[in-house]
Amino acid sequence: MRKSTLLLAAIVLTSFSSYAQLKFGADVYSRYNWRGLDIGDAPAFQPSLSYTIGGFTVGAWGSYAFPTAAPTYSENDFYASYTYSTEKSGSFSALYTDYYIPSAGIPFGFYKPTSSSPSAHTLEGGVSYSGPTTFPVSLSFYTNLSNDPDNSSYIQASYPFSVSDATISLTAGFVPSKSAYYGTTKGNIINLGITATKAIAVTDKFSLPITVSYIGNPSVDKTYLVFGISFTF
Repeated sequence: MRKSTLLLAAIVLTSFSSYAQLKFGADVYSRYNWRGLDIGDAPAFQPSLSYTIGGFTVGAWGSYAFPTAAPTYSENDFYASYTYSTEKSGSFSALYTDYYIPSAGIPFGFYKPTSSSPSAHTLEGGVSYSGPTTFPVSLSFYTNLSNDPDNSSYIQASYPFSVSDATISLTAGFVPSKSAYYGTTKGNIINLGITATKAIAVTDKFSLPITVSYIGNPSVDKTYLVFGISFTF
């Protein structure tokens, strides 16, 4: 029975191999800025691993502040998503993310909160839309499903365009109501940004995407200038 099950699994994986894609790599950023929030107060190393079959993707993503002098920030997330793409209408996605912060000192297996300790995990659901090449606007909506008394939501819109051989993306994000999670006492814009991305050729077959972002968070009256470089295989 066990051998037949393993054989069936191998046949299924082989049959889907032409549709499957494995990606892994890492980003290095001068700051970890997430949705307009400066997290970790330090440069960040961010490894990633994902596996895609058709429209389904599962993956893991992390962020680790460096240098690692205590106290330091670390994050380790798992996610699953499904994307349905059309040629004329763009693509629609659903995303589920499990956020885990090891640096908070709560064991990974501690899911159920108590009166003395919150859960180690924040679970988030989201949907997004990306327009076709004729109108490449992106719209996203995310909401916390657990470990957040405010059930905080975040809404974002972005629009990319090309300048010479670089891509420029304009982003605006806001929370619609009071959220301790995002640090707001009422609905507010927390993320206004412009990002420039350009691929720097290293060899004929390998290039490094470089990004520079200028990000403003009106709710805390702060701005950030962030540099990043990506290594993806």
